[in-house]
Amino acid sequence: MKNTDIRVRMVALLITSVGVLIIKSEYAVYLSLLVVTIWTGFILGFKKVVPQIVLFVTLEIALFFIKDVRAVGNLPLLLVYLRRLIIAVIAAYPVAKAPTGKLIASLDKLKVPRTFTISLAVLLRFLPTVGMEYSAIRRAQRYREIGTSLRTAITRLPQLFEYTIVPLLIRTTKVADELTASAEVRGMKLKGDYNPYYEVKMRTSDWFLLAALILCATGICYVEYICGGVM
Repeated sequence: MKNTDIRVRMVALLITSVGVLIIKSEYAVYLSLLVVTIWTGFILGFKKVVPQIVLFVTLEIALFFIKDVRAVGNLPLLLVYLRRLIIAVIAAYPVAKAPTGKLIASLDKLKVPRTFTISLAVLLRFLPTVGMEYSAIRRAQRYREIGTSLRTAITRLPQLFEYTIVPLLIRTTKVADELTASAEVRGMKLKGDYNPYYEVKMRTSDWFLLAALILCATGICYVEYICGGVM
């Protein structure tokens, strides 16, 4: 399943994103989480989804204890939507982790406008880079004993903010320039047809997985209908 067509992954992401917004039954939510976890686990490995599952369970436990506490206000409602957002994030992993060239070729096959295609590809590659740059900055700060303790972080919050944001902006600006230069070298600004490096073709296994996704979505809709929005 690691070679699953990107278009099938995008269909799974679209179905999941719409589903977590419209379903009301908690049973349908749990079933959606199970299906999405199995789907992403088979494509990328189940280790990739463990942090999200742990976070989902943590929010579920927190919601169980505070759902009837009036002092917390709308916090339970926020936790409900955060849990659903986690399901959509898990479904987005197979798309986000796909090779950029294969993603662009798949979107071009769907006749998606090139402007949107390039913007999405750059976004999916730029956000992880920002996280890596932030981690490198924090390692350098710990080496210089900057913000290593909670007391120091609170008492010197403005300085710590400056020491983090300024180098992060400088590094991300440089990375953005490098991404722009790389896109121009690869001919992203050229118009007309081109031959992609990756071959985009639906195989028998992809059609089978697509049918399985539609069947699972239908089953979840049936559970939603039967349960009638049970919370």
